[in-house]
Order: sequence, then C-alpha cells, then structure tokens
Amino acid sequence: MNTVAIRTCLAAVAVVAAGVLNAPCAGAAAASFCAELDGQWDGLYCRTAVTAPRNAVRDIKVAVPAELIDDVTAGPVIRDYLTNLVGNWRRVAQTMVADSWGEGNYEIFRRGDTVSAVFRETYHADGPDFNNAYRTFTFDLAGGRQLSLADLTKPGTDPLTAIPPLAHPFVVQALDVAPPAHQPGTYPFVPERWTPDKVYSGGYKAWALTPDELILYMPDYPVGRDSPTDFTPGIMQWNMDGGTVKAHIPLAALAPVLRPEFGGV
Repeated sequence: MNTVAIRTCLAAVAVVAAGVLNAPCAGAAAASFCAELDGQWDGLYCRTAVTAPRNAVRDIKVAVPAELIDDVTAGPVIRDYLTNLVGNWRRVAQTMVADSWGEGNYEIFRRGDTVSAVFRETYHADGPDFNNAYRTFTFDLAGGRQLSLADLTKPGTDPLTAIPPLAHPFVVQALDVAPPAHQPGTYPFVPERWTPDKVYSGGYKAWALTPDELILYMPDYPVGRDSPTDFTPGIMQWNMDGGTVKAHIPLAALAPVLRPEFGGV
C-alpha cells in the first residue's frame, strides 16, 4: 500500500486505498451503500443536501471505506454507524435556521489481520468554528470480531488502569504540542486532567491500533467544560474539540500489559 498516495487521497484527514477504490467491486459496493443513504456517490464521498422549512441548507458528505463496507465482520458495524450519522445530520438539518454542513472522513490502520477504522466527523452550524468528533472501530478480521480496548490487554487486566502509567510520557508529549499554542504543563494541558476517568480524555473511547502504536484521540466528542467545574476556581473554563490531543503510544512501551499477539511479553 502506497502511504503517500493514500494520505493524499482525502487531504490527510482520510486514508483510502487508491487501488481498492479503483477496483470495480469495491467502488460498486460504496456506490450501492450510498444509494441506501439516499445520496449521490462521486467516487470518494456520498453526498446529499437537506433544506429546512426555513430554507437553511445543510450539505452532507461522508467518505465510505469501500474496502470494508462489504466485509463480513466490519461491514455491518460501519454501515450502521454511517447510516446513523447521516440520519442524525438529516434530522438536525430540519431545525436549522442557517446554512450548515457535515463531513465525515476516515483513516484506516492495519496490523496484520487487525484493522482500525478511524472516522472524523466535522460539522459546522451557527458559530464561528468547526466541531470535530472521532468514532473508532477495530476489528480482528481473521477472528471475525470487533475488538475492545480490553481485548488488547492481558486477561484480567483493566486497560483504563494499566495503560495510563505506561502511556504517561507520551500523553505529556501530546499535551505539550496540542492546540492552541501554550506553555507546556499549563492548565488544562496537564496530564491529571486527561486520565480515562476525566472528561477531557473521553474515557479512552476513541483509539486505533497501528503496526507499532496505540493512538488515543482525546476527547472523542467536543467537551463543553472541565469536570468538576470547581477544579480551577476563578479561572476561565475551557472547552475541548474532539481530537484536540492525539497521543501516539508505542506498543513496545505497553508490552508489559498487552497480549502477545499485540506485542506483549
């Protein structure tokens, strides 16, 4: 797989295997699914538009992972997710009073027979900025099952307890470079506010497995304020966009708690 070509395909926010997309069967599967969504397939995106009673138009486009959409394991999960996403955006569009848009892109990581699909939802309505959210799905295609974070760690190990201390230095690195530009170690970019029991982390719900890393997308959805709200009395409350912090944790660093098939020892 040509990584440069892949990342260029959807402007670095979505990875689509160009060779697969050009395969007639894969393209046909994506086009057929797009028709199920009442959209028009343009080769990369399934597109549609909804006009609200007050004439506000919402443009909707979602990239469809043609290489997974008909897979016996991943296909049903991804179809259900995209169907609900487009359906939710359609319903919200009916109440809009200003033009808006929603866009879904994806990135795929493969580690042998394990595949992670990372979907980035970007939407804009009635405000000066965009909102982003991340939904992630990881599958063992050989075993025919969807994986949870607990499936990566040794039996009897709670990943939300075992991973944080090993991931700590890499989370700190990610916090230091997260937008907006800030002095490292300043609130709210302090590691104790990003552990899986805190709201900014999204509970580690959005994650992906690559050949040599575990990636955490934090938070998974936009967060309105820190919790508890009295954490910084008298100091401005922060909101966080989905995926503000992306921590890349080497599997080698997590080896003590991982199952052997994922690099554990």
